[in-house]
Amino acid sequence: MLRSLVGSEMCIRDSGVPEIDIGELVSCASVHKIHDRMSCVSAIRDACSRWGFFQITNHGVPAELIDRFYEQKMQFFNSPVPVKESVRRTATNSKGWYDDELTKQKRDWKQGFDFGSQEGDLEGRGLDGENQWPAGMGEFKAVMCEYYRAMEQLSPRIMSAMLVGLECPPGRLLPAFERHSSYLRMNWYPPCPDPSAHRAISEHTDAGALTILTQSNVQSLQVFHREKGRWFDVAPKPGAFVINTGDIMQVWSNDIYVAPLHRVKAQLSDERFSSPFFYNPSYDTEYAPLNETGPPKYRPINWGEFRMGRFQGDYADVGTENQISDYRI
Repeated sequence: MLRSLVGSEMCIRDSGVPEIDIGELVSCASVHKIHDRMSCVSAIRDACSRWGFFQITNHGVPAELIDRFYEQKMQFFNSPVPVKESVRRTATNSKGWYDDELTKQKRDWKQGFDFGSQEGDLEGRGLDGENQWPAGMGEFKAVMCEYYRAMEQLSPRIMSAMLVGLECPPGRLLPAFERHSSYLRMNWYPPCPDPSAHRAISEHTDAGALTILTQSNVQSLQVFHREKGRWFDVAPKPGAFVINTGDIMQVWSNDIYVAPLHRVKAQLSDERFSSPFFYNPSYDTEYAPLNETGPPKYRPINWGEFRMGRFQGDYADVGTENQISDYRI
């Protein structure tokens, strides 16, 4: 039944996806001081358990930084093809530019550029490769890294609020992120001559802990609500970030939180830009349901192995994609 509903084109435009002011989290002197009396903590718990999606405002990331990030992103995607080809990702390096990504064995209608940390280091080489930067693009790398650091600082506060919602200490999982493997993705969705025949991105869940997304003002993102059995639009809101729960957080929460299916529609005449920051732990992290969440529903999962399986499925059609459901007890 779920498969038939997921495949349905029915969608509700007025989504009701929660919007949460997180000023309390941003103003905390430390993530360790986040507590359950904060109104945003209960709102985040409710959003994660019902939707797996919510939008945040009052997040503390300067608007001028976001503007500069978009300017550099657009400059890169408007560059001549040889510039982008010079940093094309490969089967052994997940970082760089691409125009051939697969989601659920289906070709995406987009171009992308990924960069991120290896063992917490943007300059390092690790399990899934190393960052590549195009030559001759002035401030591109500096602005990308500045925006990345802003996401790197915001993510632990959101994750800690999620943990408090599970009645766990806010800093409980911070050690798993000391050598994190988070990465930032820039997406460009060009106009599609036949949107009915293509998806910009097919339905999927995010593999990591949580995602922070900025999106341009073109409605394309949709989330599937399991209880309601329908797709809902996630409307762009100026200045807001979209947050979604990832597979890792669903496992840590023992299914209290949901990592929702989501997808992106192709557009006939409008181009769209988006940039998800995937907050991921160190590659050697073994994640399983937290003790506070009751009898475990999952066996432990190694993040490095799971991540590499997902990347190989993005890069080429390797058959059935690995899923956290493979580890259910």
